[in-house]
Amino acid sequence: MSVSILSIDGGGMKGIISAIVLNKFEELLQQHSHRPDARIADYFDLVAGTSVGSILTTLLLYPENGRPKYSVKEALDLLLTKSNEIFVKQPFYPLFGAKYSTQCYGNLLNDFFHEDTLDSLLKQCIITAYDTTDRKAVFFNSKNAKADPNRNPFIKEVVLASSAAPTFFPPVCLKSTPACEHSYIDGGVVANNPSMCALIEALKLDCCNGLQDVYLFSVGNVEKDSAYTYKEVKKWGVLEWALPMLHILMDSSEQTAHYQLQIFFNNFNMTSNYLRTSVYATNKVPSMDDNSEKAIAYFIKAGNELVERELVNLDKFARTLIKNKEQVSLPV
Repeated sequence: MSVSILSIDGGGMKGIISAIVLNKFEELLQQHSHRPDARIADYFDLVAGTSVGSILTTLLLYPENGRPKYSVKEALDLLLTKSNEIFVKQPFYPLFGAKYSTQCYGNLLNDFFHEDTLDSLLKQCIITAYDTTDRKAVFFNSKNAKADPNRNPFIKEVVLASSAAPTFFPPVCLKSTPACEHSYIDGGVVANNPSMCALIEALKLDCCNGLQDVYLFSVGNVEKDSAYTYKEVKKWGVLEWALPMLHILMDSSEQTAHYQLQIFFNNFNMTSNYLRTSVYATNKVPSMDDNSEKAIAYFIKAGNELVERELVNLDKFARTLIKNKEQVSLPV
């Protein structure tokens, strides 16, 4: 039995690129299935997301009357029109604390997810974060949430935790869990590309007999951002390294996961089971928190160009998932 996985990278406003790709993919699913109401959640058994990828993941799996409430277009519209409610500067930055407050961001997430918990999502999902208290990677798993009430936090808190990038947002404590004892930061420091984490979870499923059963769509955004030359890096001290180190951690985890997955699928002669889309930028890319009109226009243009470049692959993968859907789907 086939298991289909969707993985969505982190990257802040660069997530616009991911959402544009997914919007086209959802249109292809609707076109080829002859179902105008078809949604991403109908064709994936497991969805993984980090940071902005966690926003997209939870929106696409959020239910209303047993169906996905939000289309990809609606999720994209959130990034295009509501980013000013996500990136709200703290009054005393940079003297004290993180650059942005989570209060307005949290209120925005509450408008979408209310008090709903992780177990309410339509399909299994994996959301990444890092626990600074226990010093370990954390994978919020809706399957675990269904089995254990103590591991079933509010969706909005999980998204806040996964997107709490150090220096950008303060760490998050899950108030919906029995004891608010743990501090969580952005999953990008662990797995900005969570596709490998998702694959491991898929291989644990009883219905999955091995890699040959897996179809994985990994949606990235921008693989190359700014270069750090030897000339400038050799002069850096602790302060200069702070922000670049975050970018380096995120970039390296993205590249490592993609490299490993390429090797896995290639060695088993299953290259058609794995698709990754991302932009390789040769020019300067707006920062992950840049929500200016100019930056948004850049991300929209990059996303549209990526869709055009990958259209044949997207079309083929959509047709494959539709064909696989004829088989028995995984239980929610």
